[in-house]
Amino acid sequence: MAEYILRFGRGGLLRFLSRQETSTAIERMLRRAKIPIAYSQGFHPHPKLSYAPAVPTGVASSALYLKITTTTKDDEIFDKLLEHSVFTLRILGVWEVPEGTDFQELVEKYSYCLYLPKGRFDPNRFSPEIIVKKVGKRNVKTFKAGEVYEGYEFSELNDYFMVKYFQPITKLVSYQELLKILSITDGVSEGSVYVYVFDAVHKGRYLSEILNDIGGKKNVRS
Repeated sequence: MAEYILRFGRGGLLRFLSRQETSTAIERMLRRAKIPIAYSQGFHPHPKLSYAPAVPTGVASSALYLKITTTTKDDEIFDKLLEHSVFTLRILGVWEVPEGTDFQELVEKYSYCLYLPKGRFDPNRFSPEIIVKKVGKRNVKTFKAGEVYEGYEFSELNDYFMVKYFQPITKLVSYQELLKILSITDGVSEGSVYVYVFDAVHKGRYLSEILNDIGGKKNVRS
């Protein structure tokens, strides 16, 4: 057997897929590409794969990571998946990693980038002391904005502001809370707003860089 970590990108209309729908689409791609996925033992065998914490529905991302176990070593996984990828759900990288690698522990934060149209948003309205809410099924949690949107910074890009921050996976408050803070109009319209997750982060390093070290750059297919 062998273990690999895969990195996918999701955008376009497919960014509106739920976590379950995205997982289903990726697993169908694995089957079409005839990747030799290993299965668990027992009466109800399941494919041996696990996903990194999900990014929110509606957000474009190049940080969709999962780990798979295969029955045999396969150096053509990237090429096989690329052949069956679509532009808006595409394989970006494959790393062979040592058996038992727990990549879940390597995902501490996600790196976000927001493109906000000028005239409707003012990034200077941000304050780390503002309270934001995470609404769950049973309760509402509150945090300071500085705890949720770490390293907040912005720059100007033609008719847009580009806002960047890091968000801990333990405090995945919707970016819509940030839009409420920055909006200079009554109500928040997401028209022309673009939200993108670039990569996962662990101790100040991007996960893709860490995987280059763990798996070795010679094992990278991207």
